[in-house]
Amino acid sequence: MAALESFAILDTPREEEFDDIVRLAAEIFGTPVALVNLIAPDRQWFKAECGIGTRELPLDVSSAYAILQNDLLVVPDTSSDPRFASNPLMAVHDGLRFYAGALLRTTQALPIGTVCVLDRNPRPDGITRRQRLVLDLLARQVMTQLELRKTSAEQKARAQDLRIEVQQRLDAEIALRDVEERLRLSNRATNDAIWDWDISTDHVVWNEALETAYGHAPDSVTPTGEWWITHIHPADRERIVQSIHAALDGSAKSWEDEYRFLRADAGYASVLDRGHIIRNEDGLAIRMIGAMLDLTERKRTRAELAVNEERLRLATQAAEVGFWEVDVIHDVPICPPIVKQMFGISPRAPASMIDFYNGLHPDDRARIFEAFAGACDPGRRALYDVEYRTIGKEDGLIRWVAAKGRGIFDSNGACIRVVGTAIDVTGRKRAEAELCALNENLERRVGEVIAEREQAEDALRQAQKMEAVGQLTGGIAHDFNNMLAVVMGSLEILGRQVGTSDTRAARYIELAKEGAQRAATLTQRLLAFSRQQPLNPEALDLNKLVPGMSELLRHSLGTDIHYETVLAAGLWRAHVDRNQLESAILNLAVNARDAMAERGSLTIETQNMHVDERDVAANCGVPAGEYVTIAVSDTGGGMPPEVIAKAFDPFFTTKAVGKGTGLGLSQVYGFVKQSGGHVKIYSERGQGTTIKIYLPRFLGATDNRSDRLLAVPPLGKAHEVILVVEDEAAVRQLSVDALMEMGYDVLEADGGVAALRVLDAHPEIALLFTDIVMPDMNGRRLADEVRKRRPAIKVLYTTGYTRNAIMHNGVVDPAVELIGKPFTLDQLAAKVREVLEC
Repeated sequence: MAALESFAILDTPREEEFDDIVRLAAEIFGTPVALVNLIAPDRQWFKAECGIGTRELPLDVSSAYAILQNDLLVVPDTSSDPRFASNPLMAVHDGLRFYAGALLRTTQALPIGTVCVLDRNPRPDGITRRQRLVLDLLARQVMTQLELRKTSAEQKARAQDLRIEVQQRLDAEIALRDVEERLRLSNRATNDAIWDWDISTDHVVWNEALETAYGHAPDSVTPTGEWWITHIHPADRERIVQSIHAALDGSAKSWEDEYRFLRADAGYASVLDRGHIIRNEDGLAIRMIGAMLDLTERKRTRAELAVNEERLRLATQAAEVGFWEVDVIHDVPICPPIVKQMFGISPRAPASMIDFYNGLHPDDRARIFEAFAGACDPGRRALYDVEYRTIGKEDGLIRWVAAKGRGIFDSNGACIRVVGTAIDVTGRKRAEAELCALNENLERRVGEVIAEREQAEDALRQAQKMEAVGQLTGGIAHDFNNMLAVVMGSLEILGRQVGTSDTRAARYIELAKEGAQRAATLTQRLLAFSRQQPLNPEALDLNKLVPGMSELLRHSLGTDIHYETVLAAGLWRAHVDRNQLESAILNLAVNARDAMAERGSLTIETQNMHVDERDVAANCGVPAGEYVTIAVSDTGGGMPPEVIAKAFDPFFTTKAVGKGTGLGLSQVYGFVKQSGGHVKIYSERGQGTTIKIYLPRFLGATDNRSDRLLAVPPLGKAHEVILVVEDEAAVRQLSVDALMEMGYDVLEADGGVAALRVLDAHPEIALLFTDIVMPDMNGRRLADEVRKRRPAIKVLYTTGYTRNAIMHNGVVDPAVELIGKPFTLDQLAAKVREVLEC
C-alpha cells in the first residue's frame, strides 16, 4: 500500500496514455472489458477502464488473490471459481465469466494492481502464450508510465523546493538588512539608554541616549562594566550586582531590575533596566544586550496621582459617587473601591482596563465603546453619558451603572485622559423593570382575557347556530326523508310502468323526481353542516379519487374552464367517507366555476403537510399534526375579508337569487369537521381563491374496498325472503313493492314486536330490512334481539335521520350496513344484494 501511495496516482483524472493501454488490451483480447486496476486499502480503483463505466468498486476476495499471484492469473470461468463469488464486477455486470490479469509490479517487485481483461463468455482454453506475453508487456508499459509520472513529479518537487530555498535566502537577506536598519534608527530615536555588554572582555557599548537622557558624554564614559556598576546608587549597588550574577550564573534568558542611576549632574534617576542574555553552546553567558528606561517622571506622576486619588476617594465616598479616570496614553484606569465594586472587583484587588472591558455586558459593550471613543475624539469631544450593565468579575452579579465623563486634551488636541463619575443605579433599574413588567403583564392579561372572551363568544355563537340548525334538521329530517322516500320511490315505480309509451307523462315524472332529489340534497346538506349525517369512512388514496372524478368535474365545469390536477408523490392516506368527500370536491369545483365569470383555470392539488407548533399560526389555527391536504384553486375575482368570514355560514351566498342555496360550503365545512379535519380559505381580491381541506393522516390498515358500479340493478334470487320493518305505512308499502319487483319474497311488520313474531314464524327469512327510528323498539334494539335468536341473519338499516342508535361521533358503527332515506330503487337493489352476498 505504501508503494502504491508513492505514485500519488489514486483519484487522479483520466490520462490518454493509460486509456490507450486498456483500449489496446480490449482490442487484442476481443473482450468488452479491460482495466488498469489498482488495489487501495479500501477499494479497487481504475486508473483506466473500458466497458465498466465507473472509476472504483469495493474490495473483494478475488482482488487479494489477483495481486498475490506470482504470475498471470487466468480464470477461464469465474462462475466455477469460488474466489470470484463476491467480486462486484461479476455481480454488478452480470455475465462477466472470464478473467485474465497481469500483475503491476514496482521496481522493488511489490504488486500494486493488475492489468486485466474480462469477458461475458467463459473461455475454457484460457489465453495463448502470445496473449500472455502481450498482457505482461501491457502491465510493464503501465508500470513504465507510472514510474515516468513519479519521476517527473519528484523532479518538479525538487525544482520547486530549490526555488523556495533560494527565495527564502533572498527574503532572509532582505529581512536582515531591514532589521539592521530599524535597529540603527531605533537606537537613535529612543530615549532608552541601550547597552551591549561583552562579558568575556567586560566591554560595554552605549547608544547616544546615555548622553541625552543622563548627560554622560561618550568621551567621559569608560566602556566597561565596572563604570556602569560604579554609577549605581550605593544603596542599590550590592543588590543589583547579586541580581546580575544570579541571572548570568544560572540559566536565565533575561534580567530585569530597578535601581537609581547617577546622572552627569550628580543627581539620581530611577531606572528600569532590562537585558537579554546570550549564551554559548555550553550554556555560559557571553553577552547581554539591554536598555535602561528612565522612570523618574513616571514615578513622580504616579505619586501625584496617588495623592489626588486619595483626596477624591474621600470626597466621592461620602457622596456615594464613584470617581474614575482613564490614562488614555498608557491605558491605565484610576478608580476608587466604590467603582471597583460596581464591576464586582474587591477594593484591594488590582484592576486593569481589560478587567473593566470584560466586565461590560456583551449587549452593551459596542455602545459603550462608541460613546468612549466619542469622548476621546478631538473632533467630537462628546460628553460621555451612558447607562450600562456590568457582570461582576468575582461575584458574577449583574449591576446597572450610570456614568458621565469628559475627555481631557493636550495643547496639540490629543486626548490624554478621560475623567468622570459613576453611580450604581441597580436598585432604580430593578424598580423600573418590575414596574414595566407589571404593566406589560397587566396589558397582556387584559389582552388575553379580551381575546379569550371574544374567541369564546365567537365559538359560542357558532355552536349555538350549528345547534339550532342541527335541532331544526334533526326534527324534520326523519319525517321529511320518509315523505321524500315515498314520493321518489313512487315516481320511480310509476316511471317504469309508464316507460316510453307516454312521453309527456314521463317528462313530468322526471321533473317531479328532480325536484324531490333537490329536496333530499337540501336536507342532506343541512345534516352535513350540523355534523349529524352518518359517515362510512374508509382508508382513501386521494391520488386515485381525484383522477377518478375528472370526467364528472370536466362535465360540471364546462369547456370554458381549464381543469388540471397536481398530485403529490408518496401521498399519505386519509380515513374519510368517499361519497361525502367526492360531494365536497364537486361543491368546491362548482363554486369555483361560478366565481369565474368568463374563462379561467381550476386546479385541484394534493399534498402531504406536517404542521408543527411554529406553523399553527401561519396555517390559521390548524392544530399541529400530519395532514393530507386537498386544495381547490381558481383564478376568479377572489373574496374580500368580510365574505370569507361568512363563507361557511348556512344559507349565506353571494350568488343571485335562485342561483344557489348557500349550503354548499356549509356542507363541506360540516363534513370536514365531522371527519376530524379542518378547512381554510385563502383568498384576496383579484388574486383568485384557494380552499384547502386538511384531513388527518391515516396510519391504520387499508380497507381494500372496491366500488362496484352496476349498470343493471341486481335482482333477487329464488326463495330469498326479506322482512321489511317500518312504522310508516306508505314507506313500508313502497319498500315491499320495490323489493317484490326485484324478485324477492317479502314479509312486512309495522314495528319491532310484530317483527319478532313474524321472524319466529318464518325461519327462511334471510335479511332484516328495518327502519331505525320507530316507537317502542328502535331498529338497533330489534336487530340485537333478532341476532340473539338468529345469529346468522343479515341486517340492513334505513333511516331518514339518526344520531346515536348505530353511530358514534357521526361515524357508522363497524359492521353496520345502512342505506339513507330517500333512496332510489337502483340504490336499494344494489345495497340489498351487497348485504346478502357479503
